[in-house]
Amino acid sequence: MDDVCSADDDKCKKPNLSGVGMIEKGKCSLTGELLRFRPMTLLDCAKKCFITSQCTSINYRQNWKLCDLVMSSDDGNKMADDSTCIRSNITTWQKSLAGQCADHNCEKGQKCEFNADGNNLKCVEAYCKGLPITPNAVVDERFGLRRNLNTGNKYKCNKGFKMKGNPFAVCQSPGEWKVLFNCTTKGVESFWIGLKDNKWMTGEIFDNIFGVTEQLNNYDSDYPSEDENSCGVLRPLSSNILQDENCNIRLRRKFLCEIDI
Repeated sequence: MDDVCSADDDKCKKPNLSGVGMIEKGKCSLTGELLRFRPMTLLDCAKKCFITSQCTSINYRQNWKLCDLVMSSDDGNKMADDSTCIRSNITTWQKSLAGQCADHNCEKGQKCEFNADGNNLKCVEAYCKGLPITPNAVVDERFGLRRNLNTGNKYKCNKGFKMKGNPFAVCQSPGEWKVLFNCTTKGVESFWIGLKDNKWMTGEIFDNIFGVTEQLNNYDSDYPSEDENSCGVLRPLSSNILQDENCNIRLRRKFLCEIDI
């Protein structure tokens, strides 16, 4: 309880709990996961939910001591039968688990902490608020996507598409996704269009004035051992017509040129 109580507040640190909350055995939410922790006790899992914005329930897998904090989806959380999992609505637990954070009003993507230096509460970034944009790909994690800061989720491309890049979407501080891959149609030709690092070869800054569907992620910026420059290519039959690739790959591609007429 150190992160939600002051050092000399014994009542906060040792809440009087009459028991655990109401539990559904063999059930797990499939949607709305915010944060995942391992290893963690069931009691600490419930506490984490109380101090995290938007958290309304928990998934807990005893075999792995795995805790998922879950929010309510607009269309209701999809449920799955899972003999290894238990689910619990946080409203059935005692609020005293949250310590001095019991009535926090942190914004989406944040959690409440007790600031020992300032002797008050503070809200800190904890997870990515939305989901990554990953056209033609699905998450490839055993227990589904997690939004913990500085954590990557593995993906795989849908049938008929192939992976370009590192197959991960990373939730970066202060809560923004970075997608490290593209899923491209097998056998589709791409054409370099003179776009490099979001600038045209004339030095002009790229401006998507034509509304072309794009996915420009600075393809190789996390891999200094390779060419760090990213080059824009056109993929006419892809859902993301304008994408970026390693400039070393670009050197092996066909290209389009602009000419004055």
